[in-house]
Amino acid sequence: MLFTKSGKEVSKIGIGTWTINKENIDDEVKALQFYYNQGINYIDVVLAYDNGAVLDVVEKFLKTIKREDIFINAFITHGCAKITDVERQIKTYMDKLNIDYFDCVTLHSPVVLGFDFNDYVKEIQHLKSKYKIFNIGYSNLSPEQYKQVQEHISFFEGLYNLENKINDDNGIINACKQDNIPFYAYQPLRRNRTAKQNYKEVVSLANKYSKTQNQIIINWLVKHKNIGILIKSSKKEHIKENIDALDFEMKEKDYLLLDKFRNKEFDKIPFSYFNEEGKIRIDQIPNQPIGNL
Repeated sequence: MLFTKSGKEVSKIGIGTWTINKENIDDEVKALQFYYNQGINYIDVVLAYDNGAVLDVVEKFLKTIKREDIFINAFITHGCAKITDVERQIKTYMDKLNIDYFDCVTLHSPVVLGFDFNDYVKEIQHLKSKYKIFNIGYSNLSPEQYKQVQEHISFFEGLYNLENKINDDNGIINACKQDNIPFYAYQPLRRNRTAKQNYKEVVSLANKYSKTQNQIIINWLVKHKNIGILIKSSKKEHIKENIDALDFEMKEKDYLLLDKFRNKEFDKIPFSYFNEEGKIRIDQIPNQPIGNL
Protein backbone atom coordinates (compact mmCIF):
# COMPACT_ATOMS: atom_id res chain seq x y z
CA MET A 1 0.00 0.00 0.00
CA LEU A 2 1.22 3.50 -0.86
CA PHE A 3 0.60 6.73 1.05
CA THR A 4 1.12 10.42 0.45
CA LYS A 5 3.43 12.29 2.79
CA SER A 6 0.36 13.49 4.70
CA GLY A 7 -0.69 9.88 5.29
CA LYS A 8 -3.50 9.57 2.77
CA GLU A 9 -3.86 6.25 0.96
CA VAL A 10 -2.92 6.56 -2.70
CA SER A 11 -5.84 6.17 -5.10
CA LYS A 12 -6.13 3.08 -7.30
CA ILE A 13 -6.73 5.33 -10.28
CA GLY A 14 -3.64 7.33 -11.20
CA ILE A 15 -3.21 10.25 -13.57
CA GLY A 16 -1.10 9.49 -16.62
CA THR A 17 0.48 12.47 -18.34
CA TRP A 18 1.12 11.10 -21.82
CA THR A 19 -0.01 13.69 -24.46
CA ILE A 20 -0.59 16.50 -21.94
CA ASN A 21 -0.71 19.61 -24.12
CA LYS A 22 1.39 22.55 -22.91
CA GLU A 23 -0.20 24.76 -25.56
CA ASN A 24 -3.51 24.32 -23.73
CA ILE A 25 -1.96 24.56 -20.28
CA ASP A 26 -4.89 26.19 -18.45
CA ASP A 27 -7.34 23.49 -19.56
CA GLU A 28 -4.84 20.76 -18.70
CA VAL A 29 -4.34 22.21 -15.21
CA LYS A 30 -8.11 22.36 -14.73
CA ALA A 31 -8.35 18.69 -15.72
CA LEU A 32 -5.69 17.76 -13.15
CA GLN A 33 -7.54 19.79 -10.52
CA PHE A 34 -10.77 17.96 -11.40
CA TYR A 35 -9.04 14.60 -10.94
CA TYR A 36 -7.68 15.77 -7.59
CA ASN A 37 -11.05 17.10 -6.39
CA GLN A 38 -12.56 13.70 -7.22
CA GLY A 39 -10.13 12.03 -4.84
CA ILE A 40 -7.40 11.02 -7.31
CA ASN A 41 -4.08 11.74 -5.58
CA TYR A 42 -1.54 9.88 -7.72
CA ILE A 43 0.25 11.31 -10.76
CA ASP A 44 2.93 9.92 -13.08
CA VAL A 45 5.48 12.33 -14.53
CA VAL A 46 7.90 11.43 -17.30
CA LEU A 47 10.67 13.80 -18.31
CA ALA A 48 10.76 12.37 -21.84
CA TYR A 49 7.16 13.34 -22.62
CA ASP A 50 7.18 16.26 -25.04
CA ASN A 51 10.79 17.05 -24.09
CA GLY A 52 9.80 17.82 -20.52
CA ALA A 53 6.94 20.19 -21.36
CA VAL A 54 4.57 18.04 -19.32
CA LEU A 55 6.43 19.13 -16.17
CA ASP A 56 5.46 22.76 -16.76
CA VAL A 57 1.79 21.76 -16.63
CA VAL A 58 2.22 19.64 -13.51
CA GLU A 59 4.29 22.35 -11.76
CA LYS A 60 1.48 24.86 -12.30
CA PHE A 61 -1.04 22.34 -10.98
CA LEU A 62 1.04 21.65 -7.86
CA LYS A 63 0.85 25.33 -6.94
CA THR A 64 -2.91 24.97 -6.48
CA ILE A 65 -2.87 22.08 -3.97
CA LYS A 66 -1.02 20.88 -0.89
CA ARG A 67 2.11 19.09 -2.07
CA GLU A 68 1.98 16.57 0.78
CA ASP A 69 -1.50 15.42 -0.31
CA ILE A 70 -0.44 14.09 -3.70
CA PHE A 71 1.77 11.17 -4.66
CA ILE A 72 4.22 12.00 -7.46
CA ASN A 73 5.94 9.16 -9.31
CA ALA A 74 8.88 10.40 -11.38
CA PHE A 75 10.38 8.18 -14.07
CA ILE A 76 14.03 7.72 -14.92
CA THR A 77 13.74 7.22 -18.65
CA HIS A 78 15.02 8.02 -22.14
CA GLY A 79 18.02 10.32 -22.30
CA CYS A 80 20.21 8.42 -19.86
CA ALA A 81 23.41 7.61 -21.72
CA LYS A 82 25.49 7.01 -18.60
CA ILE A 83 24.85 6.25 -14.94
CA THR A 84 25.45 9.86 -13.83
CA ASP A 85 22.42 10.88 -15.92
CA VAL A 86 20.19 9.30 -13.27
CA GLU A 87 21.10 12.02 -10.79
CA ARG A 88 20.82 14.64 -13.54
CA GLN A 89 17.24 13.58 -14.24
CA ILE A 90 16.38 13.65 -10.54
CA LYS A 91 17.73 17.19 -10.26
CA THR A 92 15.75 18.22 -13.34
CA TYR A 93 12.53 16.92 -11.83
CA MET A 94 13.21 18.83 -8.61
CA ASP A 95 13.94 22.06 -10.45
CA LYS A 96 11.08 21.90 -12.95
CA LEU A 97 8.44 20.74 -10.47
CA ASN A 98 9.80 22.88 -7.63
CA ILE A 99 9.72 19.95 -5.19
CA ASP A 100 12.11 18.95 -2.41
CA TYR A 101 11.23 15.25 -2.09
CA PHE A 102 9.98 12.36 -4.23
CA ASP A 103 7.12 10.10 -3.24
CA CYS A 104 8.53 7.58 -5.71
CA VAL A 105 11.22 7.34 -8.38
CA THR A 106 10.67 4.57 -10.92
CA LEU A 107 12.95 3.11 -13.53
CA HIS A 108 11.30 3.00 -16.93
CA SER A 109 11.75 -0.22 -18.94
CA PRO A 110 15.44 -1.03 -18.38
CA VAL A 111 15.99 -1.58 -22.12
CA VAL A 112 15.53 2.14 -22.86
CA LEU A 113 18.59 3.02 -20.78
CA GLY A 114 22.14 3.16 -22.03
CA PHE A 115 23.76 1.43 -19.07
CA ASP A 116 23.58 -1.79 -17.09
CA PHE A 117 20.50 -2.51 -14.96
CA ASN A 118 22.64 -3.62 -12.02
CA ASP A 119 24.48 -0.29 -12.07
CA TYR A 120 21.15 1.52 -11.87
CA VAL A 121 20.02 -0.54 -8.88
CA LYS A 122 23.17 0.47 -6.99
CA GLU A 123 22.96 4.11 -8.06
CA ILE A 124 19.32 4.67 -7.09
CA GLN A 125 19.94 3.17 -3.67
CA HIS A 126 22.83 5.60 -3.26
CA LEU A 127 20.65 8.55 -4.29
CA LYS A 128 17.59 7.58 -2.23
CA SER A 129 18.64 9.35 0.97
CA LYS A 130 20.42 12.22 -0.75
CA TYR A 131 17.27 13.35 -2.53
CA LYS A 132 14.55 12.23 -0.09
CA ILE A 133 13.14 9.46 -2.26
CA PHE A 134 10.54 7.65 -0.16
CA ASN A 135 9.83 4.77 -2.56
CA ILE A 136 11.70 3.01 -5.36
CA GLY A 137 9.70 1.61 -8.26
CA TYR A 138 10.42 -0.40 -11.38
CA SER A 139 8.61 -0.88 -14.67
CA ASN A 140 8.54 -3.74 -17.17
CA LEU A 141 11.05 -5.94 -15.39
CA SER A 142 11.53 -9.57 -16.31
CA PRO A 143 10.84 -12.10 -13.53
CA GLU A 144 14.60 -12.48 -13.05
CA GLN A 145 15.11 -8.73 -12.72
CA TYR A 146 12.22 -8.54 -10.26
CA LYS A 147 13.96 -11.06 -8.02
CA GLN A 148 17.08 -8.88 -8.05
CA VAL A 149 15.22 -5.90 -6.55
CA GLN A 150 12.64 -7.78 -4.51
CA GLU A 151 14.02 -6.58 -1.17
CA HIS A 152 13.75 -2.85 -1.81
CA ILE A 153 11.01 -2.41 -4.41
CA SER A 154 7.94 -0.39 -3.31
CA PHE A 155 6.03 -0.07 -6.57
CA PHE A 156 5.68 -1.83 -9.92
CA GLU A 157 4.25 -0.41 -13.12
CA GLY A 158 3.64 -2.87 -15.88
CA LEU A 159 1.62 -4.12 -18.78
CA TYR A 160 -1.82 -5.44 -17.94
CA ASN A 161 -5.22 -5.08 -19.55
CA LEU A 162 -7.98 -7.30 -20.89
CA GLU A 163 -5.95 -8.26 -23.96
CA ASN A 164 -2.44 -8.34 -22.47
CA LYS A 165 -2.04 -10.72 -19.53
CA ILE A 166 1.69 -11.36 -19.80
CA ASN A 167 2.37 -10.30 -16.21
CA ASP A 168 -0.18 -12.85 -15.02
CA ASP A 169 1.41 -15.55 -17.13
CA ASN A 170 4.97 -14.81 -15.98
CA GLY A 171 4.10 -14.59 -12.29
CA ILE A 172 4.90 -10.88 -11.77
CA ILE A 173 1.43 -9.94 -10.55
CA ASN A 174 1.33 -12.85 -8.15
CA ALA A 175 4.81 -11.96 -6.88
CA CYS A 176 3.73 -8.36 -6.30
CA LYS A 177 0.69 -9.53 -4.33
CA GLN A 178 2.79 -11.88 -2.21
CA ASP A 179 5.34 -9.13 -1.53
CA ASN A 180 2.60 -6.53 -0.91
CA ILE A 181 3.90 -4.41 -3.81
CA PRO A 182 1.26 -2.24 -5.53
CA PHE A 183 0.98 -3.05 -9.25
CA TYR A 184 -0.22 -0.25 -11.55
CA ALA A 185 -1.08 -0.91 -15.18
CA TYR A 186 -0.30 1.50 -18.00
CA GLN A 187 -2.64 1.57 -20.98
CA PRO A 188 -5.35 -0.37 -19.07
CA LEU A 189 -7.81 0.47 -21.86
CA ARG A 190 -5.18 0.51 -24.61
CA ARG A 191 -6.09 4.18 -25.14
CA ASN A 192 -9.70 3.23 -25.89
CA ARG A 193 -8.67 0.68 -28.52
CA THR A 194 -9.95 -2.29 -26.50
CA ALA A 195 -13.52 -0.98 -26.44
CA LYS A 196 -13.39 -0.39 -30.20
CA GLN A 197 -12.89 -4.13 -30.70
CA ASN A 198 -16.41 -4.73 -29.28
CA TYR A 199 -15.57 -8.08 -27.75
CA LYS A 200 -18.84 -9.91 -27.17
CA GLU A 201 -17.99 -10.64 -23.52
CA VAL A 202 -17.42 -6.96 -22.71
CA VAL A 203 -20.39 -5.73 -24.75
CA SER A 204 -22.65 -8.22 -22.98
CA LEU A 205 -21.50 -7.07 -19.52
CA ALA A 206 -21.80 -3.42 -20.48
CA ASN A 207 -25.42 -4.02 -21.47
CA LYS A 208 -26.10 -6.12 -18.38
CA TYR A 209 -24.87 -3.46 -15.94
CA SER A 210 -25.81 -0.41 -18.04
CA LYS A 211 -22.20 0.77 -18.12
CA THR A 212 -19.71 1.59 -20.84
CA GLN A 213 -17.22 -1.04 -21.97
CA ASN A 214 -14.39 0.99 -20.44
CA GLN A 215 -16.19 1.09 -17.10
CA ILE A 216 -16.58 -2.69 -17.15
CA ILE A 217 -12.85 -3.15 -17.78
CA ILE A 218 -11.80 -0.60 -15.14
CA ASN A 219 -14.12 -2.18 -12.58
CA TRP A 220 -12.69 -5.65 -13.29
CA LEU A 221 -9.09 -4.46 -13.06
CA VAL A 222 -9.39 -2.44 -9.86
CA LYS A 223 -12.10 -4.19 -7.85
CA HIS A 224 -11.45 -7.80 -8.85
CA LYS A 225 -7.79 -7.97 -9.92
CA ASN A 226 -6.76 -5.36 -7.30
CA ILE A 227 -4.62 -3.58 -9.89
CA GLY A 228 -4.09 0.17 -9.96
CA ILE A 229 -4.50 1.88 -13.32
CA LEU A 230 -3.10 4.96 -15.03
CA ILE A 231 -5.48 6.93 -17.22
CA LYS A 232 -5.10 10.19 -19.10
CA SER A 233 -8.03 12.41 -20.06
CA SER A 234 -8.54 16.16 -20.29
CA LYS A 235 -12.33 16.00 -20.52
CA LYS A 236 -14.28 16.13 -17.27
CA GLU A 237 -17.00 13.81 -18.55
CA HIS A 238 -14.43 11.12 -19.35
CA ILE A 239 -12.66 11.58 -16.04
CA LYS A 240 -15.96 11.25 -14.18
CA GLU A 241 -16.90 8.19 -16.23
CA ASN A 242 -13.63 6.49 -15.31
CA ILE A 243 -13.98 7.26 -11.61
CA ASP A 244 -17.64 6.17 -11.56
CA ALA A 245 -16.50 2.78 -12.86
CA LEU A 246 -15.73 1.87 -9.25
CA ASP A 247 -19.24 2.60 -7.98
CA PHE A 248 -20.77 -0.81 -8.72
CA GLU A 249 -20.12 -4.51 -8.19
CA MET A 250 -20.33 -7.28 -10.76
CA LYS A 251 -21.20 -10.87 -10.02
CA GLU A 252 -18.29 -13.23 -9.42
CA LYS A 253 -19.06 -15.24 -12.56
CA ASP A 254 -18.80 -12.06 -14.63
CA TYR A 255 -15.42 -11.17 -13.17
CA LEU A 256 -14.26 -14.72 -13.89
CA LEU A 257 -15.47 -14.39 -17.47
CA LEU A 258 -13.03 -11.53 -17.97
CA ASP A 259 -10.30 -13.45 -16.13
CA LYS A 260 -10.61 -16.23 -18.68
CA PHE A 261 -10.72 -13.92 -21.70
CA ARG A 262 -7.74 -14.24 -24.07
CA ASN A 263 -6.89 -12.48 -27.30
CA LYS A 264 -5.06 -15.05 -29.42
CA GLU A 265 -3.47 -12.39 -31.61
CA PHE A 266 -1.79 -10.76 -28.63
CA ASP A 267 -0.84 -14.14 -27.18
CA LYS A 268 1.05 -14.97 -30.38
CA ILE A 269 3.19 -11.81 -30.37
CA PRO A 270 6.87 -12.72 -29.92
CA PHE A 271 7.92 -10.40 -27.12
CA SER A 272 11.02 -9.69 -25.08
CA TYR A 273 12.04 -7.73 -22.00
CA PHE A 274 15.20 -6.82 -23.90
CA ASN A 275 16.11 -5.62 -27.39
CA GLU A 276 16.04 -9.01 -29.07
CA GLU A 277 15.98 -9.02 -32.85
CA GLY A 278 12.66 -10.10 -34.30
CA LYS A 279 10.75 -9.62 -31.03
CA ILE A 280 8.53 -6.82 -29.75
CA ARG A 281 9.72 -5.05 -26.61
CA ILE A 282 7.23 -5.63 -23.81
CA ASP A 283 6.46 -1.92 -23.34
CA GLN A 284 5.46 -1.66 -27.02
CA ILE A 285 2.99 -4.55 -27.06
CA PRO A 286 -0.15 -2.44 -26.37
CA ASN A 287 0.63 -0.33 -29.44
CA GLN A 288 0.62 -3.26 -31.88
CA PRO A 289 -2.10 -3.18 -34.59
CA ILE A 290 -4.50 -5.95 -33.62
CA GLY A 291 -7.93 -6.78 -35.00
CA ASN A 292 -9.59 -3.72 -36.46
CA LEU A 293 -6.94 -1.25 -35.26
